[in-house]
Parts: sequence; structure tokens; C-alpha cells
Amino acid sequence: MSRLPSAELLEEVCVRFILTLPATELESFERLLFSIEQAWWHYEDHVREKPENAALKSLTLKEFTGLMFEKVPGLEPFRGSLEEIYANFNKYKRTVPVRGAIVLTPDCTKCLLVRGYKKDAGWGFPRGKLSKDETDAQCAVREVLEETGLDISGGLRESDFIDVQLGDQDTRLFIVQNVPETTHFAPHVRYEIGAFGWYLIEHLPATYDESKQAFVNEQGGRHKFFNVWPYVKPLRAWIKKRRKGGQPSRSAAPTPQPTAAGAAAAAAVPAADLAAAASAAGAARSAAAVAALTAADVAAAAAGGAAAAAPGRAFREFKFDRGPILQALKF
Repeated sequence: MSRLPSAELLEEVCVRFILTLPATELESFERLLFSIEQAWWHYEDHVREKPENAALKSLTLKEFTGLMFEKVPGLEPFRGSLEEIYANFNKYKRTVPVRGAIVLTPDCTKCLLVRGYKKDAGWGFPRGKLSKDETDAQCAVREVLEETGLDISGGLRESDFIDVQLGDQDTRLFIVQNVPETTHFAPHVRYEIGAFGWYLIEHLPATYDESKQAFVNEQGGRHKFFNVWPYVKPLRAWIKKRRKGGQPSRSAAPTPQPTAAGAAAAAAVPAADLAAAASAAGAARSAAAVAALTAADVAAAAAGGAAAAAPGRAFREFKFDRGPILQALKF
């Protein structure tokens, strides 16, 4: 029977991932919850992997955050506002810029997609959130390495990219060519990536309506795509220009809007285009991946009115007090 982590284990995690942070990283709930998210990855990826912890329960980030607020002395006063704090954190994360890569085969007919860990998860391009003091290219290299094990630093050209605005989120995917289909992929993070697949670009959805239709392979498997369609048309245009001998400039796709009904039915993805499920190899996710963003990013996310007085809303006025924790742990 699975069991919850003990108070001692949560205190140990707190010391490692919260108490060691600079004071500037503990001045808002967003920054604090990024650190709790890093602690959660550590719990899922490493703590539960130890033989003596085989009975520990796998937790969602929200469940883990709730335990931290319940057990950690410095967070107890905010337990009543946890729902609001967590909701605002998720809203804030949707404003953080995202960087990644569209990895192409040498003939530019196929691109690499990754699937979430669960079998019914969607497929998308390897990508992730931009970290503090990180360039666009550095973020793309890090995220692709973490999710696939592939180092694209030698093949990334900073002039080759597609920009898409997804709601409040600015995204940029660099176009990386000449990666063989025989490349072995293995994620550096556990429980995040479940499989890899080479997909024919001509078979991918290029409109919102197409993306909502069922893609079925020859074996009857269904494939859902996560934010793939906004990049497909500009990617096809980039490849077409490249084949004509031109030198494609950077590509900025328009903000995606749902198209009218009546889009052509999407072609089935051949089973041969799917790679084997990824092994759960790995090291811990880079701490930089969850580092708080720059002050400008935080200010932009906070725009839209002054914070209310309730603890769950006063993000800009939040100060995390180490005192109760240190006293409880007898430091």
C-alpha cells in the first residue's frame, strides 16, 4: 500500500530546495512555487526510486505543494489560500516564454515529436520555459537535451526559427536540420517523456480544425497533437524556400486563431513513423529549468492591477520567513 512522505522527508526536501535559496528567490509565491516544483521533480525522480522508498505514493505537483504548505512551518499561515496561490502560479506559468526546437531529418520530410509520459498524452515539439539569465538558444539546447538526450548545440542556427504567440505565451522554436532517423533518444528527465516519433511534415495538422480531428496510424493507434499546428505552415514555407536554394530568414507566424469548419481531413500517420517508447534514463532536471525569471518577466505577468490584501493575492508583498523552519528543525 502506498504511503505519503513523512514530515521528516518533507523537512529534508525543504532544507535542500528552499532554505538554501538566496533571499531574492523567496520574495514571491511564483518563485517559491518554482522551487517547490523542483523539489517535486526530485521526489518523483529520485526519492521514490530508492528501494527503501518503494511504497511512497506518486504525487501530483498540486498534492505535493499541499503537503509542503501543511508540513513546513514557514508556509503554514498560507494554507487557507493555497488554492488561490496555486491557481495564480499556473496562470503565471502560462506567461513564461517558451523555447525549443523543430528537429528535421536530412531530407526535411520528417520532424521529431515527443509524447508525454502517459500513453494518452499529446505529441509536441521538445520545448520548455525560458529560465533566468538564459538566452533563447541556450534554453532550446537545454530543453531538447533534457527531453530527448540530443545535443543540438552544434546544429542550431540562431537565424532559423519560428515565432508563435500562444495566448499570453511567447514561443520560439529553432529549426535544426540533418538529424538521422536512426538517432537514439533517451530523456534526461523521468516521468515526463514517454515516447519519441518521426512524423511526416505533410501529414501534420496545419489548422486548428485539423488538429481536432483524429490521427490514426495503421495499427489503430490515435495520436493527439499539442500546439503543433501553428508551426506547420511556416515550417513548410521555410522548407520550400530552402529547397529552392534560398536562405530562409526568420519566420514569425501570426497569432493562431481557430479556422472555419470544413478543413481537409488529416492523413493517418504511418506506424513506421513512430519510434519505440523512451527509456526512463536520466539525471535530475537542471536547476536552471525551474529558475525564476527576470524582474521584467515578473512585472509583465503582474500587470493588470494592484494586488489585493489577502495572502493568496499579495504575491508582490510576500516574504518567506526562514525563522519558523529553522526553529522547528533546530538549526
